Amino acid sequence: FYTERDVVREERRMRTESDPVAKFEEQFDFMFWGSVPYHHPVVGWPSDVESITRAQAQKFFATYYAPNNITAAMVGDFDSEEALALAKKYFGRIPRGETPPPPVVTEEIEQLAERRMIASADTNPSVQIRWHTVPFAHKDFFALDMVDAILSDRTGRLYKSLVEAEQIATGEPYASHSPLKYAGSLEIGAELADGVDHEIVEQALLAEIERLKSEPVAERELQKVKNQSLADSYRRLQSNFYLWLQLLFYDVYDDWRFLNESTAEYAAVTAEDVQRVANTYFTNTGKNVLWYFRNEGAEEDPELAALSGQAKAMAKQALAQIAQVEDPAEREAGLQQRQARKAQAPPEFQPALEVIIKRATERFENLRAEAGEVK
Repeated sequence: FYTERDVVREERRMRTESDPVAKFEEQFDFMFWGSVPYHHPVVGWPSDVESITRAQAQKFFATYYAPNNITAAMVGDFDSEEALALAKKYFGRIPRGETPPPPVVTEEIEQLAERRMIASADTNPSVQIRWHTVPFAHKDFFALDMVDAILSDRTGRLYKSLVEAEQIATGEPYASHSPLKYAGSLEIGAELADGVDHEIVEQALLAEIERLKSEPVAERELQKVKNQSLADSYRRLQSNFYLWLQLLFYDVYDDWRFLNESTAEYAAVTAEDVQRVANTYFTNTGKNVLWYFRNEGAEEDPELAALSGQAKAMAKQALAQIAQVEDPAEREAGLQQRQARKAQAPPEFQPALEVIIKRATERFENLRAEAGEVK
């Protein structure tokens, strides 16, 4: 147990504490979430990992990793009755947990004043702004998702305004709606062009939010993002892997039937709904702002700098994991898995996967060369 605990501690050190940005993002999350459990890192704080006992770990496992707390999904061409019979035969004999997981009863406390965080790191200067929104099953979920789509990507408002028109940001400014089981958030952000002040970019980002509050979205623009949402939904149905993933995700967060019902809900969103949620949730008192300054002498990887916010975060985490793998066989297996999933990934993550596959291939070839030299 203690050996494995040390492994977890080392993984936390590698993925969070040694990452130039991840450790600050963790602090930003802690500042953002007030009362719901999301302000705790999944792995835990360093002292949590270092002090947990074997008895505590066993109690946690018995509570949360019991059959009564599991969601399972099967997707593919199989006989349903035979599959269920096999599932009951091999899994039905596992007893229910003696202690059911306790319910989460604390709701996120209302934020009464703006919060700010300023950090210096080995990264490009940037601005992030985040607001509290709604949990996954809330009625305003779909309108907030439309806000995300209206602002995001190279055809979205943030790119057109900050990059093309004002030329004060680089890469791809982003919006990210994150509805979780018990609470949610929406974040917007952008990296600064050379010589541009943080305040200018922050005000430009907020200007697009104010525009959503004061002007109804044009019908053509709203229909465009609805069409994109419908197309993405269709693409996700073409892969057994993504179909399986969606069933599990939706059932844990609310109900698997979301898969069938969500397209109609998105289609029903109106310009008035978008304007209403913008005025409801994007308040000055509920605003959380993070400014990144670049450490003196630090330069960001140019391939990562070209990626958008969420895609960049995914790529950074994957590359950190790749750098730790020393076994050529393990590296080759991971490379093959990423190549297989690349074709099924959403378009916005394709550039990030290309960078990851390129770096993994280079690392794999170096490992093979080193192994040949040793022999």
